[in-house]
Amino acid sequence: MRPTLTFSSGYGRVLTVAAGVVALGAVVAVWVQDGAGEVLRALPLAGGVALAIWALFWRPAVVVSDGGVLVRNPFRSTHVPWPTYRGLTVQWSLVVHTTDGDVTAWAAPRSSGTAARMRRSSDDPVVAAPTQDARLPATAEDVAAAIDARHRELTDAGFLRDAERARTAGGIRPERHWHVATIAALLALTVAAVAVLATA
Repeated sequence: MRPTLTFSSGYGRVLTVAAGVVALGAVVAVWVQDGAGEVLRALPLAGGVALAIWALFWRPAVVVSDGGVLVRNPFRSTHVPWPTYRGLTVQWSLVVHTTDGDVTAWAAPRSSGTAARMRRSSDDPVVAAPTQDARLPATAEDVAAAIDARHRELTDAGFLRDAERARTAGGIRPERHWHVATIAALLALTVAAVAVLATA
């Protein structure tokens, strides 16, 4: 079994931690200055901002495995089994083509022009995939290279020889799941924050 590669934004993780620290600091400042009663009023706004930044910048990822490609976006994830994979393109971000339409990866933006000119050589460990499960920085080009390499390896090894027949016989399709808990929590915190601000 080949390693599972998880591509996500290192910058997004730093931003999320920084936002969490700022939100916590704001709540502590309110507590020190105005007392515990005001903390309850500050929590919905601070919590909502921290949760939104986590959903937008920490959670998104693209996971490449022998089972397919998982595109985890802020509010919805799509698992693309290899029999449903139809290729990819790099536009403003990575776009995975499937039998049920296209899936855009929030976590894999295209490199800037400067970054493209400074592209790593082909013997870079990100391009030459690791030999064990790993978390790697996400750019559309690196993720595309990993997906293409994994698909080619599985095809060359014969694992996808009957993929089309298996797809039609088994009704295999990309699986989409909304992140219901995250959406509900954001809505609840937003409503609570608006209510607090309206009574300020």
